[in-house]
Amino acid sequence: MRGLLLLLAAIAAPGAEPAPFSHKTHAGVNLACTFCHKTAATAERATFPAFSTCKTCHVEKAEQPLPSQRVYRLPDFVFFSHGRHAAAKVECAACHGDVKAQAKIEMHRSTKMAACVDCHKEHKATVACNACHELGQ
Repeated sequence: MRGLLLLLAAIAAPGAEPAPFSHKTHAGVNLACTFCHKTAATAERATFPAFSTCKTCHVEKAEQPLPSQRVYRLPDFVFFSHGRHAAAKVECAACHGDVKAQAKIEMHRSTKMAACVDCHKEHKATVACNACHELGQ
């Protein structure tokens, strides 16, 4: 019982990590991914939203840290561009799954090289090494 009370106190403690962001909770608003992830269709990285984006709807909220836990990580030697994939008409859900149904984001598609090569082959995209890797490193 004492352990449970300590756990509850830690969860409610000021300065504690915020609860994970729930896309599922926000699904009813039916926003495009790029409303919050501004650069997802144009840049290398999709970026996490700024608090000012949240204030568009949550006007009464005081500024606070946003729950932003990265799920997809690539090694430094891999170059991935959200913008290039968006320009090729790859939908966000192809890699991220049905995000609007996820209370907590979980990996939908592997970021291992074999998964990327398989996807490229399936969609008749280049599998040249230098498309994703800088050669000579």
